Amino acid sequence: MGYPLYTMSVVCYIEANIMNGKFDYAGLEKNIGFSMPYIREIFRNDMGCPLAEYIRTRRIKCSALDLVNSDKTILEIAHKYGFANPETYTRAFYKVAGITPSKFRREKLIAGKEKIFPGVYSVGILERKERRNDINMAEDFNGESGSTVLYGVPKVFYGAYGGGTPYPICLKACSEYLGDNLKYYFIMASCGAAFRLVWNTKDWDLSNVDIYHTFEESGRVYGIGAKALGREFSFLGRGKDTTKEEFISFIRKHTGEGYPCIALGVIGPPEACIITGYRKGGDELLGWNFFQNDQEFASGIKVDESGYFICDNWWENTDTQAVMCIGAVHGDKSTTEDIIANAIKALSGRTDCGYAKGIKAYDAWREALEDESNFSVNGNYTLLFEKMLCQGDAMNCLADGRNNASLYFEELAGTAGSRQDSYKKVSGLFRKCSNTILEMQALYNINEAGMDGMLKRLADKEIRKKTCELIKIAQKADKEALEIMKTL
Repeated sequence: MGYPLYTMSVVCYIEANIMNGKFDYAGLEKNIGFSMPYIREIFRNDMGCPLAEYIRTRRIKCSALDLVNSDKTILEIAHKYGFANPETYTRAFYKVAGITPSKFRREKLIAGKEKIFPGVYSVGILERKERRNDINMAEDFNGESGSTVLYGVPKVFYGAYGGGTPYPICLKACSEYLGDNLKYYFIMASCGAAFRLVWNTKDWDLSNVDIYHTFEESGRVYGIGAKALGREFSFLGRGKDTTKEEFISFIRKHTGEGYPCIALGVIGPPEACIITGYRKGGDELLGWNFFQNDQEFASGIKVDESGYFICDNWWENTDTQAVMCIGAVHGDKSTTEDIIANAIKALSGRTDCGYAKGIKAYDAWREALEDESNFSVNGNYTLLFEKMLCQGDAMNCLADGRNNASLYFEELAGTAGSRQDSYKKVSGLFRKCSNTILEMQALYNINEAGMDGMLKRLADKEIRKKTCELIKIAQKADKEALEIMKTL
């Protein structure tokens, strides 16, 4: 056990706490188990620079990710990373990066993953994005390593980037960490999630909104998202013969190269989450999960200093269904024509394995609401709970999806020549659909009524009648948008 091991522990503590404003030296001292003078001495000997200077440099490099991917002001970013005022932050940033923060943001320079030590990655300021031939496999992936942690991966949660769809949120966070600067609405549109709507014709199904229903091939939506970024894509599903060791090997390989993985499940339902590393050879996973603070699902889950969950029963969760990785830059990105072609596939009306999809899903949704036998509850409104969840999911799916579809085509309209009018019309139609769904949500007073009130409204025949009329309006807007997209 030599000094480098202690120094790695210091570095990991710094990376886990770098965004906490004023740095907690007392916490570092307690965590490492040595006095601060001794820590400073061994750190300077191993790293070649004073501890305080290293911390300041790491703050600057991590702040660059906020500069290119957030709307925070320079003042807000300065305070987040422990600088008293913008002037101090600007001087420190210039000393490290050779450019001011405002110019770094204006010129959209690159911030993304940087190797700190073997098995330790965080955020740095990059000259260019990493391609496959930049990676030294022998050096960067040590198959015997017991742990790897990728610090600084943006947190995912419902509402991140203004969105409500887990996979695109995870894809956006991972792409930021890899140096991409893309809007959430582009991610939503490029993977097809912005154009989806699904309804089980046989039952009130809580999986209606699951993103893997978007196309006929269940995994297609994930690969399309990677191709849109021009990046490698790897996928491992959990079949009846798949082993935990195969999942661990996949995760170790990709995080060992500094790439976060996206998994389905780990904590709670089979929704997308991010794996940012592993410990204990892979038995213990770290990352961000939408349900990591939900006591219904997160019993026994620990929290790392970085905020990442620590989970050791992820394989026992049968909802852990797949793991995938968006890797190095590879090949061409999806074109606008590719994205529109996939949008047409997602939106086109069809039935697949009992699921009505696209335009056709509106009819199945409306028919379910018009069937009075579904709502004969004789005052026992709890019987409507599952139906209200399905209703809410459909509304949220469309509100999030069509809003971002509208924003995507609005951006296209600002850059296109001969197609500008068509893009504007499509944007307007998707905006009409989104606004119609907002009007529908208001019928249930989702933010005020509470679940009991929403259940009573769902049981009300007149409110369901109004809902069905709004479904027709939303469907008509989507149909018109689909027909215009076909001409493009």
